[in-house]
Amino acid sequence: MYQNIRSDSIAFRDSFISEISLTSVDNDYGAVIRILLFYIWRGCSLSRKAGISGKADPQASLISLSGYEALLAIIQLIRIGYQADAITLLRSLMERIAIIGYLGENRELIPRYFSGKLSPFSEATRWAKQKPISNWMILYSTFSKVVHSKIEGPAGHIHNRNTIGNAFRLKDEMDSAKDADMTEELICGAIYSLMALDPLALILLQDNNTKPYPNDPDIIHNIGHEDLNKTYDFLKSFIERYEKPSK
Repeated sequence: MYQNIRSDSIAFRDSFISEISLTSVDNDYGAVIRILLFYIWRGCSLSRKAGISGKADPQASLISLSGYEALLAIIQLIRIGYQADAITLLRSLMERIAIIGYLGENRELIPRYFSGKLSPFSEATRWAKQKPISNWMILYSTFSKVVHSKIEGPAGHIHNRNTIGNAFRLKDEMDSAKDADMTEELICGAIYSLMALDPLALILLQDNNTKPYPNDPDIIHNIGHEDLNKTYDFLKSFIERYEKPSK
């Protein structure tokens, strides 16, 4: 079973999806989730192979692997409606991505970080803020404002969308969050996080041959026209919704 999951993206995807019953998120955004899972599987596989083959430091391989696996927990939380927890983990993922990029440029620090003797959070965050990492700065800033907000209002935007969340949510006119479903925002957050993670993880793995998402030249072969088109339409619609109107 494990061999199939490691070698076959479909087996990986099916194993992940089967952990819980299909949800409305799967029905509405299945194409996007399938694309995310393919590139997470690819990242996990490349990380493992690089460490075993000696193409990359085994410790760097495990650090890279941790970034891709962190996305799995976020996607699962989105699927089951735990939006508050998903956005908290997305903010943590931004910090992990910064550390992956920082260690990719400072490889001599990897043994100390891996052994727990170094916590480069501050240095990695400063490093990331100075680099043109795809989407990192805006995502880190946005997630931080929500997670660390001292204003009660923003909490209404991340109420969990599950049976327990619904049971304890205020009703009718008292419920400021009754229409504040953030599923699409969180899915886009996962996509843009992958776009920030993938190139930095490949650098950490010293992989110069693999193109990061979404610049993979084999993307159509890997995920198919239908899922690619649906994801493109989803992202286009999302961007247009938040686009500033031209003056």
